[in-house]
Amino acid sequence: MAVQVSYPGVYIDEFTPGAPIQGVATNIAALVGVALRGPLDRPTRVTSWEQFQRVFGEEPVPGFYLWYAARGFFENGGNICYIVRASDGDYDEASFDNRAGLPAVIVRARQPGISGISVGVSEQHRLDAANTSLYRPAGVLLLQTLRDIELQPSQAWRFRAGDEITVAGLGERRRIVRISGNVMRIDKEFINAYAVGDAVRLADTQNSSRVVRLVSSVALAPDALVTGTLLNFDPGGVNIGGVVDSVQTEFMSDPIVPGTTETSYRVTLRSPLGNGFSLDPGAGATPIRSEEFRITVQLGGPTHYDNLAVDPAHPRYYVRVINEAPGGLVEVQRIEPPPPTPLPENTLATTALLALAGGTAEDLTVLADPTSAAADAEFIQALETLRAIDEATLIAIPDRRTAPVQQALVTHCEQLMDRFAVVDANYDFNDDQHTDVEQQRTQLASERGYAALYYPWLRVTPKGSGEPILTPPSGHVCGIIARSDASKGVHKAPANEIVNGAVGVERRMNKTDHGLLNLESINVIEQSGIGRPVLMGARTTATNLNWLHVSTRRLFNYLEESIQEGIRWSIFEPNNLQLWQKLRRTISDFLDRQWRDGALFGKTAEDAYYVRIDEELNPFSEQQLGRLYIEIGLRPTYPAEFIIVRIGIWPGGTDVSEG
Repeated sequence: MAVQVSYPGVYIDEFTPGAPIQGVATNIAALVGVALRGPLDRPTRVTSWEQFQRVFGEEPVPGFYLWYAARGFFENGGNICYIVRASDGDYDEASFDNRAGLPAVIVRARQPGISGISVGVSEQHRLDAANTSLYRPAGVLLLQTLRDIELQPSQAWRFRAGDEITVAGLGERRRIVRISGNVMRIDKEFINAYAVGDAVRLADTQNSSRVVRLVSSVALAPDALVTGTLLNFDPGGVNIGGVVDSVQTEFMSDPIVPGTTETSYRVTLRSPLGNGFSLDPGAGATPIRSEEFRITVQLGGPTHYDNLAVDPAHPRYYVRVINEAPGGLVEVQRIEPPPPTPLPENTLATTALLALAGGTAEDLTVLADPTSAAADAEFIQALETLRAIDEATLIAIPDRRTAPVQQALVTHCEQLMDRFAVVDANYDFNDDQHTDVEQQRTQLASERGYAALYYPWLRVTPKGSGEPILTPPSGHVCGIIARSDASKGVHKAPANEIVNGAVGVERRMNKTDHGLLNLESINVIEQSGIGRPVLMGARTTATNLNWLHVSTRRLFNYLEESIQEGIRWSIFEPNNLQLWQKLRRTISDFLDRQWRDGALFGKTAEDAYYVRIDEELNPFSEQQLGRLYIEIGLRPTYPAEFIIVRIGIWPGGTDVSEG
């Protein structure tokens, strides 16, 4: 909007271009399979092999391959991976209420099946109302001179800079700026006149107060009053609560009486108090109580989780403490959003030991049965949980290679259009003619190439000692793709890459077999001599040959998602020429960077891409409907899949000519 002018002078009118487009991540994988433990049907983000083992088990499940796939992903350079544990089992669980009687948390067994576990909640209070209260120092006024007031030396040491004080209970509040001996400098003069002998004390807290001072008659443990502690002011009365944002410990000593010391705690609350409290030393004290609780898990004997807190900032936040406990029997899940109840009623209510119920045992024989429709349904259900994970760009299901599941995987990627299916070969190990994998390939067609098929299986070292075992390659391939994206870019075909963590392949192929499989868009992992396995294929299962190569499909996924996210700011902006120019410039700047990085082919930028926004695309009738059309043309780089070198005999010699 043009700046409004009225008087002669220089006016400043700021403007901003369209926000630059940031490229989205392309190397985040998701693996679906069977694990020793961990949450069922819930995508869990892991960023290291060690974290995977902590959450999903230090051992592989016999007959399943998720463990090896995750190991292969991280061995090959992957950094972020979502794990979905598929299962036909279900957990024992129970719901626990807060003090307002609303469901607040679900506690469930870590393993599916009938657990026999009981769980109870009991109150604990690191700060107890019997010995902790608001600090209420008081003194006697000796002298007032302008903005300096003097107290008896035996009393002034209990005050601190930053305290708000009042005199004679008349309501004037002044803040102490500094203290020198027993003389206090206040922020401004009192209006009323006061006399020697008038009482000076801390001003009452207000319902807008965020800073209070506490005192305890017993020594507090170092972790008893920390960030995230939930304090209950006057727990026997109005039940007002506040969460601690920070704590400053104040050590004080009486200069007149050696050895007389006190400790107070200056507490800053995250939100203002909901009520004010009197700090008159002659009135009844306002007791303070911290609200912690204990969760007891009973199976045979009890396991106690003590001094737990409901606030995530607290070092004993109950979700983190219980869910990360080594060898724990249960995990907890907050009901989101949290119940809309005031503090401190949203802490958990006391509950006697309650038996968890509703669990059903996991049947690995069903999950391993390639003919089981029920098992297919469980894996497809686990796959569908990834719809909510927008950043996942590579999806693999190493533990279920049936046609319904693999076709569901391809469909999943086609529908969301921002991810790519890495599919494992599923074949008869005794089939030397590769007919099984060729038949499988026909079932995985994706018109625009949202999937790729990898063959054969890998030989990897087992957990512990023993001969190498066979495992599907998808986890390793996802790691290779992630590594290639990070080092060279998504436009580089993820092939001619060493497979880390593999010591061999299930079978070796001659160049004829390799060539036949490659032409059928089956990506071969080959091994020559005693060398390490190398991924030597980068084709999709596309029926439209424009999308023949993995790098082309994934480059467009990357560009489309980046542009979609990067121009979201333009929604509901005025659909006029200024917006068109901003969008054209923003998108062109982004594509220019891709061209300079080698993702787009062309001697000049004009040869590599174009961005079109004009009235032919956007007639007035479409503008009336709130629509804006943008046409983008791209010329991607394709992988040099076949290098043909022409060599011939050159006769040499010289040429003579007159001119």
